[in-house]
Amino acid sequence: MSDEELDAAGALSVDEDQDELLEELSLEERKERLKKARWNVFMYLGVAAILFGFALFPMPFSADYDGFTQSAEKDIGLVWGVPVDGEDIFDVPVRLTVTATKPPSQSNVHIGVYMIEQEDCASNLGTYTTEAREGNSHAYQYQETKQSVQVDGEYEFEFAIDPGHYCVIVEYMDSEGNKTGLSSDSLSVSGKLYPNQFFGGFLGLICLSLSAFAFIGAQKHGGVLRSILEGENETTESKVLSEVNKSRIASGPSGPPGSGPSGPPPSTGPTAAPETAAAPAEEAPGSPDVAEEEPAYTFEAAENGYFYKKMADGSYDQTVFVQGADGEYTPYQPE
Repeated sequence: MSDEELDAAGALSVDEDQDELLEELSLEERKERLKKARWNVFMYLGVAAILFGFALFPMPFSADYDGFTQSAEKDIGLVWGVPVDGEDIFDVPVRLTVTATKPPSQSNVHIGVYMIEQEDCASNLGTYTTEAREGNSHAYQYQETKQSVQVDGEYEFEFAIDPGHYCVIVEYMDSEGNKTGLSSDSLSVSGKLYPNQFFGGFLGLICLSLSAFAFIGAQKHGGVLRSILEGENETTESKVLSEVNKSRIASGPSGPPGSGPSGPPPSTGPTAAPETAAAPAEEAPGSPDVAEEEPAYTFEAAENGYFYKKMADGSYDQTVFVQGADGEYTPYQPE
């Protein structure tokens, strides 16, 4: 026999030993296992709640208007996540809130937001902004308000980006789509990043699944323990009744009860006179024609010194009896 076969045989024997050990667990060990299973349910639920909270916890940033560049620019740094290029479920959500505190005085002014994947945000990003406006690259994105902005109006923007180093540029745009604004104009930017959404959500789902499995295990342990405790709380009378019923079921019925007499016994003597008909004739003792009366019931012994009353028709009275020292049968009284 090879070493692999020996290892497989040893693993099987270990599994069988574990099964036998589980079957032979004591009551205290089963209670301890039930307690651990319930603690596992709450522990995994708590860890899952923490991970979901971590996934939904944002990384905030902000930017203010620069009068020299007539825009608000922000280097948000490295954004981590699952490195899968293109638009997919692994993208990191980015939410921006832009407040037009003082827009240009001209009419029909919009707000444009650039999301540029570039490590050096201080360099000239004009080429990348043009590519972002064309909308052909997931690394360079652009969004613009559809309606003209109002003073102190708040405008929401949502992006989904791949992991990388990003720069944010927010500008006022005129009706022709060109940058506009003066150094006296202003706006403010408030943003939130969710780079932990996938990692925290995925690990939270795993912990939630483990909690469900722990709950199923706790239910199984609780059912077995409950059946054991119900068996220990069974009274002596119910145990005796159960044993007698089992013996009766195993033996089966002995037959249908005998039929009773179809009518009164026939009269063999001469007809008595009317005045003496009311006085019944006494039969001589020991007459062979008179049948002995059968007892109405008998006591039949069960296990552990208990007795049951068996009726003449073969049925049993469900009361448990015990025999005293004087030979009398009295109903069993549990202590």
